[in-house]
Amino acid sequence: MKILKFIVGIMRTNCYFLVDEMKNECIVVDPGYDAEGILSHIRDRGLKCAEIWLTHAHFDHIMGLAELREKTGAPLRMHPADTEILLDNGKNLMRVYGGIDVPQKEAELAFEDGAEIPFAGETIKVLHTPGHTPGSVCLIFRDGILTGDTVFREGFGRTDFFGGDPDELDRSMVKIRQIEGDYRLYPGHGASTTLEHEKYNNIKLI
Repeated sequence: MKILKFIVGIMRTNCYFLVDEMKNECIVVDPGYDAEGILSHIRDRGLKCAEIWLTHAHFDHIMGLAELREKTGAPLRMHPADTEILLDNGKNLMRVYGGIDVPQKEAELAFEDGAEIPFAGETIKVLHTPGHTPGSVCLIFRDGILTGDTVFREGFGRTDFFGGDPDELDRSMVKIRQIEGDYRLYPGHGASTTLEHEKYNNIKLI
């Protein structure tokens, strides 16, 4: 499996493609903003969008979602605990910070804590990490973890928006701290990092 990163929108959200090069398929993770740009990346690489995944449902991770779903026909997969946020553009902050009010539809597929999803010859494990939002997830594969807005390089997601909970975030960080081995971390914003680096430099993981 190959992973590609595209920085999209004014919040500089990291949109990731998980690519199966044998089948020319991809999973688009967190299509914040610029659906046309994301679609161009898909077309330019001769890929088919198999699914769309959300690490959580805040506006800067879903601004391109409705158009991408419509134009690819790909199903959406997310944790159901974020459904309320997805469907309410006040709670997901799209109306306030995004300046638009695009209606969203419920996801067709659900992440479950501990579930293992096969893709491109690998297994991607779901780790439910509430705190930033109730349905935040980290997605663990062979040598990397998509951390969404739960963990950044030497930082972590804020908990003062709807559904945020600092105590839940602390419990989620304990789960991440207990992951054995080193992994490259792919956050929702900013540069990638490693789990080992964060265990020594991130105040929430030390």
